[in-house]
Amino acid sequence: MKEKRKLWWQNLRRPEIVEHAKKCDIAFLPLGSVEQHGEHLPTGEDSYHATKIAEMVAENTGVMLLPCPWYGAHPYQHWHYAGTIPLREETFVNLLADVVRGASNAGYGKFILFNCHGQEWAVASAVQRLAHEGFFVVAPTIWEIGKEEFGRILETPMIHADEAETSLGLYLIPDQVDMAKAHDEPPESLIDRKWLAGPSTLIRSHIRTFYATVSHPEYKHLKYGVVGYPTRATAEKGRRMVTFVVKWLTELVEEIRVKYPPGVKPPVK
Repeated sequence: MKEKRKLWWQNLRRPEIVEHAKKCDIAFLPLGSVEQHGEHLPTGEDSYHATKIAEMVAENTGVMLLPCPWYGAHPYQHWHYAGTIPLREETFVNLLADVVRGASNAGYGKFILFNCHGQEWAVASAVQRLAHEGFFVVAPTIWEIGKEEFGRILETPMIHADEAETSLGLYLIPDQVDMAKAHDEPPESLIDRKWLAGPSTLIRSHIRTFYATVSHPEYKHLKYGVVGYPTRATAEKGRRMVTFVVKWLTELVEEIRVKYPPGVKPPVK
């Protein structure tokens, strides 16, 4: 098994990066954010999740790991909260497109953008832009991958700094989680929540919160910076969540590798 540092683009020399593409030309970009996650989780929570899971997938598959950009796009209700550093949507979309374009110069022809933060609308915009340029891009979001399975593991739907994210933190970065400072804050909105679905909610008729301005500005509304129930989190729940996601992503990579071997370009354009 490779040293973890040898899985990452930024730790390799140019000839190593180019040679790797001849064996596996799938590049995997983990995406997270820097944002407040209550008083019990670090602000880099989403990015830590993305990079830790990415390493597990790379160990299984040999994909090249692109450096996590750390900063991300944010829905409006996240803005202005101390600890959160949001990128404008156009900045984030341009960043993703430029990373893919740059990595392609070293021979990488297939890209997986693995999103662990609530910025699906912006990731999708980057994917569509890159599709017009002929790039093969797949952009799964952890909460969409695990929606059904997480519903069986968790007691409450995923929202923010809650049972779901805290469980991941307890499993992936336990030394950075302080459960003594975890506080529950029940979710509220400007209209009845029966109309809405969060990232991991399994309901058929709903509005995704990205498509409505129905959330209170969090910096004004939240006492602890939490939307949900982090006190229900456990490391075992996090382990089960991560195990499912890593298996899912590994199978996705293997299908792409078999169908489109190194040097074979999927017919996007």
